[in-house]
Amino acid sequence: MTGRNFVYAAGEAQSTIPVKGINLWDGDRGGSKYKIFAEIAPLPLGLETWTTLYLAITDNPERGNYYYDKASGTVKLNWKRSQNEYSVNAAKELIEKLAKANGGRLSSLLFTKGYGDNFCYHPLGGCVLGKATDEFGRVKGYENIYVQDSALIPGSAGVNPYVFITGLAERNMSYILKEDFG
Repeated sequence: MTGRNFVYAAGEAQSTIPVKGINLWDGDRGGSKYKIFAEIAPLPLGLETWTTLYLAITDNPERGNYYYDKASGTVKLNWKRSQNEYSVNAAKELIEKLAKANGGRLSSLLFTKGYGDNFCYHPLGGCVLGKATDEFGRVKGYENIYVQDSALIPGSAGVNPYVFITGLAERNMSYILKEDFG
């Protein structure tokens, strides 16, 4: 996520969902090595901020993954903070291109140095898989109570987590139906 301050007013009445996008995924990107699609995500504060936000979706080759660790009997995450660099650099290039073509500048209204790569646009966590639950979403210490939503995921999935959440729930429920209900 990044933001851009405008030369002209953005408007104090903004929607709460992205309504436009910038597609630099395919075609001529002016020699860029980055694939990026940026949703223009309004900042609905009810006052003029001269700012809009951009949710940058990239084809980051440095993705993390979950794996099952047989030694500990738990699911672990294989990911390092440095794996975000590709996406941050793609967002920086996008903002630079927009500023060159239309004016404005990088906004630091919400993010340190103008970029936020330490969150997910969609809320996650709260009842983390393998901590508050077992490896299939059964709440520890209680019978027949299950968590099968985004609360199981400990942090940013890097993209819209809809498919991740659905796949995890399908996997979990398949196992739970077989093991708990025969």
